[in-house]
Amino acid sequence: MIKVIANATNKGGEGKTTMSILLSEYAALVLKKKVLAIDMDPQANFSKYYLNLEYDPIHKSGKIPPIHPEYNAKTDPRWDGRSSIADIFYGEGVSPYPSCFENIEVLPANSNKLQEAEAVTKQDVLDKVHLRLKNFISLPEVRDTYEVIIIDTPPSKGPLTIAAIKACSHMVIPSQMEEDSIDGIYGMLQLWKQESYMRSENDPITLVGILANKFRDVSLHEGFFDHLSTMEATKNFIIPHKIKERVVYGELRVKDDRPKSVFELPEKHPARIECETACKEIMNRIFK
Repeated sequence: MIKVIANATNKGGEGKTTMSILLSEYAALVLKKKVLAIDMDPQANFSKYYLNLEYDPIHKSGKIPPIHPEYNAKTDPRWDGRSSIADIFYGEGVSPYPSCFENIEVLPANSNKLQEAEAVTKQDVLDKVHLRLKNFISLPEVRDTYEVIIIDTPPSKGPLTIAAIKACSHMVIPSQMEEDSIDGIYGMLQLWKQESYMRSENDPITLVGILANKFRDVSLHEGFFDHLSTMEATKNFIIPHKIKERVVYGELRVKDDRPKSVFELPEKHPARIECETACKEIMNRIFK
């Protein structure tokens, strides 16, 4: 069955977009699975990694997807040639974009449209936001096309993050080992528990684990990691591997003709080794 993985935190800077990239590329390049990368974050960093986004000329802020490579104005007169995951909240169809990596297709963010979806009133939120992504992923043409869907979420517990959690089958919480970050972990655990209670036995949501991200070999980070590894609420969910803070992750995103994957680095490169180890652990838990 299709695996739908949401990387979720309610705090910015935890490395969830990096984790979304790593899991997408590990699934596609190492496991050779067909991947759909979905960007639910108005900041659009996940999209920007794979596509050349443009600044929104109407709202003068935020990003919009580029013209789709399959767009033909003559045969598609009702379409402006741009497609984003935000279109599902407006009752519009979507067309995933090919990426520079084999087996990865992308449904990018549209900053303004996602912000509008996030701002709907409480009366409308369930119908207009919370269930739209789940309904989209349930479409036969989506489930027949992809084996893995990776969802990058906003740094919040708002409607877009809740929509991603409702749509996913598996959830990963990437987090720095800092005091504010630890508080964020408990907030996401609460969201996961709430969603678990609402699910049927035939539609479970599995918390894959909590991944220490941007880790540094200092006593503060080691102390928080050891704390989470022994606390009753978290000890069963701590992934025993860490993604360290490395300059190379930023360097990989600097585009020449395309970004480079960490899984294209030399086999003995320390960044590749730690990423392969962490992603293998996560995917083994998902595909067990």
